Amino acid sequence: MAHIALPSDVPGIRGPLAFRPDAAKHLLGLAETILRQPASLEPGERETIATWTSHLNGCRFCTKSHAAAARAWLGAERSAALDRLLASNDTGGFTPKMQALLEISRALQACVLGVRPQHVEAARAAGATDMDIHDPVLIFAAFCMYNRYVEGLGTREAAEAEYEPVGRRLRDHDHVRPERDAQA
Repeated sequence: MAHIALPSDVPGIRGPLAFRPDAAKHLLGLAETILRQPASLEPGERETIATWTSHLNGCRFCTKSHAAAARAWLGAERSAALDRLLASNDTGGFTPKMQALLEISRALQACVLGVRPQHVEAARAAGATDMDIHDPVLIFAAFCMYNRYVEGLGTREAAEAEYEPVGRRLRDHDHVRPERDAQA
């Protein structure tokens, strides 16, 4: 049960966003920018970082919905690496660059000052550019906020069967106009 009167027919972050549409447009715009707009990391990799952040933060709705989106972007073969990551914290199925970027996210989760020069050096040695390093840190920071928004208001989880369609919707539609997504 949500801690405040949120729309009861929508799970997770969608309830608080419906409660504050003025804030929603900015929060959704940020998500669109960091997860979809052209960047050095592909959307499936950025969704993986959002999923990993949400998993580390214990936000089940965001973990499941963004894992579904990552799977939709990554395809079956690369999704196995994501499933292993979530089940056992094993980054072994990812490229060395992605492993280093996931490690930066893990370091941030442990402590806001947790990223050390050796984390950045490992990412650079694996081929990461400044943008490759910047974007996971921004995704991590934003998803800490989104996770706390969802969990802090006590929103409900979606039914298990809802996550795969949510993932496809997150892949196929932008975040800025979610009302269009509901028609999909």
